[in-house]
Amino acid sequence: MGKAVSLNDCFPIPDKGERGPLPKQQQFLNACFDEKGPAYILYSGGVGSGKTLIGCISILTMAFLHQGDYLICRLFNPELKLTTYKTFLEICPKELIAEHRVADQIIKIKTAGGQISNVIFRGLEEPDKHRSLNLNAAYIDEASQVSEEAFTLLQSRLRGKHYRKIICTTNPNGHSWLYRYWIKKDFGNENAKRQFFSVHAPSTENLHLPDGYVQNMLDSWSEERIKREVMGSWDAFQGQVYTEFERSKHVIKPFAIPKEWTRFVGLDVGYRNPTCAIWCAMDYDGNVYSYNEFYHAEWIIEEICKGRKDTGEPGLIKMTGNDKIDGIWVDPSSKANRGKESDFTTYLEHLPPTWSLIPANNEVSTGIDRVKQLLKLDERTKQPRLFVFDTCTNLIEQIAQYRYQELTPGQEMAKNMAEAPVKKDDHAVDALRYAIMSRPEEPKLADLKKTKREEATLSGSVQRELHDIKNRGGKQDVWKDFEYGKDTGNDSF
Repeated sequence: MGKAVSLNDCFPIPDKGERGPLPKQQQFLNACFDEKGPAYILYSGGVGSGKTLIGCISILTMAFLHQGDYLICRLFNPELKLTTYKTFLEICPKELIAEHRVADQIIKIKTAGGQISNVIFRGLEEPDKHRSLNLNAAYIDEASQVSEEAFTLLQSRLRGKHYRKIICTTNPNGHSWLYRYWIKKDFGNENAKRQFFSVHAPSTENLHLPDGYVQNMLDSWSEERIKREVMGSWDAFQGQVYTEFERSKHVIKPFAIPKEWTRFVGLDVGYRNPTCAIWCAMDYDGNVYSYNEFYHAEWIIEEICKGRKDTGEPGLIKMTGNDKIDGIWVDPSSKANRGKESDFTTYLEHLPPTWSLIPANNEVSTGIDRVKQLLKLDERTKQPRLFVFDTCTNLIEQIAQYRYQELTPGQEMAKNMAEAPVKKDDHAVDALRYAIMSRPEEPKLADLKKTKREEATLSGSVQRELHDIKNRGGKQDVWKDFEYGKDTGNDSF
C-alpha cells in the first residue's frame, strides 16, 4: 500500500496546534459531506478568509471518495486559471493525480476504490456550453460574479450517482441572487429553504494570515469597505446609499411607545408598484423610531385607507388606531390630476377629516442626507438616532439594498455628475424620507410629571440596550478527517 495522505495535509501549517480546518471551514465541510443534508452550500466572507481553499479541498475529497465528474468554475476562465485552478494544484497531493490534461483543464483523480474521477475547470461566461455535463458536484468560486442563470443551469447538471451538490464561495455583494437564495431564503416551499445552507466567515476567521494583514486593512480602509471586504457584510456594497445602516445597531425589538411621543407618517403612493406607509415616533431626545409599515401593491385608495373587506387586511385607519398622528406626509406626485381628480383628493375623501394630509418635501439628496444623519452613530453615545422595529421588514430590506445608479466610465470622469438612486424597490425608503423631511418637533418633556417622564425616557433607552441580546446555539460537528490511501485496498499510490 502506498503512503496514506491525510486531508489535513491540504491545510496550512499553523504556528501552534495541528493542521486542519478552521471552525467555519469545519461547518462548511460538515454540510458538504452530509448525505442527507443541504444540496447547496455557501461559504461567504471577507478577503483572505479561506474561501477558495476550502472549496478546492471539498471537491478534491468528493472526487477521491466517489468516482464521477466534478466541475470547478468561475465567471471567466483566465481568472479561474490564475486563482482557483492554481490553488487546487497547490493543495492536491501528487499521489492522487492520475493524469493532468493541461490543454483541456482536466485533472484526473485516483479514487479510494481504484477508479478515476474527472475534475473539470471551466468559465461560466457562456453557461449553455455546459449543458452536456453530468456532474456529481460543482464548485463556483466568487459566485457573486456569476449569473443566476448559470447557477440554475448547473442545478440541472447534477445527475451523478453521489452528492449532487453545488458549493459556492464568495465575497458578499449586496442583496444579489445569492442573498435571496441563501440568506433571505426567498422561497415559499419549506423543503427548498432546507436545501440552502450558508456559513459566514470574516477575514479575522483565518488565523493563518500574515501578521498585520487584517490590521493594515482596518487601519487604512473606509468603514464601508471594511464592512464589505473584511467583515463580509451582505448589507454593504459598492454604490450603497445608506452605508451607515447596520442591522445589529438600527433594528430593534418592538416596545410600547409612550402616547406622548410625537407620531408622524410618510406615504409613498402606487398601484402596480406598492403603496407604502411608514409610521414614525420621536422621543424627547429627538430619536426617531419607525414602528409600523403598510406595504401592498394593487390596492385602490379606498382599500389603502379602510382596508380590504374580502381578506380583512387592515388599511391606514385601522393600523393607526387611536394613536394621535401629527400628519401624513405624502408623495407630492399624488397632487397630479388623473382624470377628474388627483390621488391626493381621493385620499382626503377616505381618510378621517381630523387627519392632516400634507405634500412631502421631495428633495431626494437633501432627504437622503437627513436620514443618513440619523443613522450615523453619535461619537459620544455610540448610538444612532434612527431605529427600526424588526416588524418593518420591507423598510429594513430596502434601507439595506438602496443603491446609487452605476455610472459608465465616461460618466465617472464627468465633473459634478449627479448621483441618483436606483428607482426600484425604493417605496419604503421613500416613505421614510418623506416622514423624516417633515422635520417633526420633539414632544415637550416639561409637560409631563416626573415619574411619567422617567418611564417614557427609559422605555426607549432600555430597549436600545437590550435589543441585541439573542439566544445562540451550536451544532455538533459531524465531518470526520478522511485519509487518502488508508484502508482502501488500493496499492497504486
